[in-house]
Amino acid sequence: MKIPFILLSALLAAAGTVQAQDAKPQTGRLGCVYAASGKVELRQAGRTDWLVSPKGRAIAQGDSIRTAPGAWCEILLKEGSFIKLEENSEMTAETLLAAAEKREFSFSFLKGKALWMAMKLGKKINSAFSVRTPSAVCAVRGTAFSLLVSTSGETAVGLFEGEVALSGAAGEKVLLPGQEGLAAPDKLEASDRLSRLMSAEERRYRRVKKRVDDLRARLAAREDFIDDFVNRRQKAVADLEKRQQEKLKKR
Repeated sequence: MKIPFILLSALLAAAGTVQAQDAKPQTGRLGCVYAASGKVELRQAGRTDWLVSPKGRAIAQGDSIRTAPGAWCEILLKEGSFIKLEENSEMTAETLLAAAEKREFSFSFLKGKALWMAMKLGKKINSAFSVRTPSAVCAVRGTAFSLLVSTSGETAVGLFEGEVALSGAAGEKVLLPGQEGLAAPDKLEASDRLSRLMSAEERRYRRVKKRVDDLRARLAAREDFIDDFVNRRQKAVADLEKRQQEKLKKR
């Protein structure tokens, strides 16, 4: 059966539109605050005010998040990367772009301590994952590491898995598992052994690894895992606020 030319053209155009949509990088809700304790705040892209960020708050490109003394939070991204910010830490998701064959994530980490577990993607995926601090840039390749930025701006990196290219004003060094790097405005050093602090961080990484692997399996099984989690948390917060308002009206 012959297909009319106009109908065939429409079908081809529709197919092209679907392919273009699949290829177009996602920049919206690519992650969320999956767990939190204490005072955690988020500043949305383009705004100057900080909002209280409970568990379930969505994170998009350009958003910043910070933790107060005694607080911490876990950030889960749709493609499986996991970040745990410890107290007195602050970071910004400068670039969050994801598509079927491309990932481009870049973060600025201004201060504090964090455990980073970048998801290792297939060889066919063009991946760029980096973390910038006041004194260094960490180019990440399927990696688990802890990052510490002191009040003076020095950056310490302890690598537990994968590879990190640590670069600063004094050059670049490639770190392998079990190594530690230190970057400052006037120096860049690498050690073949982890310090006592980073050894403790490695033990913390080993403890959390299975949980993160389980989360990644759930993400792989359900494309809408994070969206559903965020929506359920937002509904729970809205329901709580509604009940509180109703109680106030009864007084």
